[in-house]
Amino acid sequence: MAATPKAANLGLAEKGYSKDEVEIKEIDLLKAENLDPEYLKINPNGTVPSLVIPSQGKPLTDTRAILQYLDQSRLSNDLPTLTPLDPETKAAADTLIELVHSDDLNTELIWLRARNKKELDASPFASYLSTRQKVLEKNRSAYPDHPFYSPKAEENSALHHIYTTASSAELEAFFESTQIAYRNFVLGMEKLESSIRLPYAAGDNATLADLHIVPWLSHSQFGVGTTDSRDLDTLEVHLQKSVPGFKIGPRTREWWRTFGKRDSFKQVFPTVH
Repeated sequence: MAATPKAANLGLAEKGYSKDEVEIKEIDLLKAENLDPEYLKINPNGTVPSLVIPSQGKPLTDTRAILQYLDQSRLSNDLPTLTPLDPETKAAADTLIELVHSDDLNTELIWLRARNKKELDASPFASYLSTRQKVLEKNRSAYPDHPFYSPKAEENSALHHIYTTASSAELEAFFESTQIAYRNFVLGMEKLESSIRLPYAAGDNATLADLHIVPWLSHSQFGVGTTDSRDLDTLEVHLQKSVPGFKIGPRTREWWRTFGKRDSFKQVFPTVH
């Protein structure tokens, strides 16, 4: 489950694009629409978002590149650049962006993994993995020479196996690796806490760093069952099951409240998702 699609929406909102200026096509990940051969012609990685620009031949398929393009596409006194101009602030922003895109802070941990049998049985995503597997197998058979389907089918199959036919020993190994991943996730959040400068992520003004961190944290919140953007406590409690005593820090909370007041946040995140 991807954390990044709403980053593009946030970028569009920050740069003042209206609905009439951009055609948005929703890709239903639960139906595995991102695995369709036609979509892979746009994005060979099968990821979202993608940005198709009529004046350019090749779509943008990396969130960093998409946000950079949107930032530079409209610059004025009312819409200043979100790319820091001074080297120190830019370095701080780049560090934050790399952090939230790191393996340690991958939100698939929250959405697709489990620390015990109770979490595994309660997960709604067994059907998601089954749908993906069926689509991947169907397309692998229909397009045997396509470079995407075979490796992706094997990758998805490994996790699907855990949810369906894994042995007790395999489950225990999976649960232990998930616990380790959660401890690394907490370390990543602690690093985020110490890196945030305030009032925005990289300092006095909103930057591209904010546009990367906001969708990541929103997706994490939604993954633990809350739709209220003000509710960081549910995520905190979820993480405390792996790291007792962990607290989402005051800098992170203050930054979240500050960005939550922006019109772009209210437009894109009426609820977290």
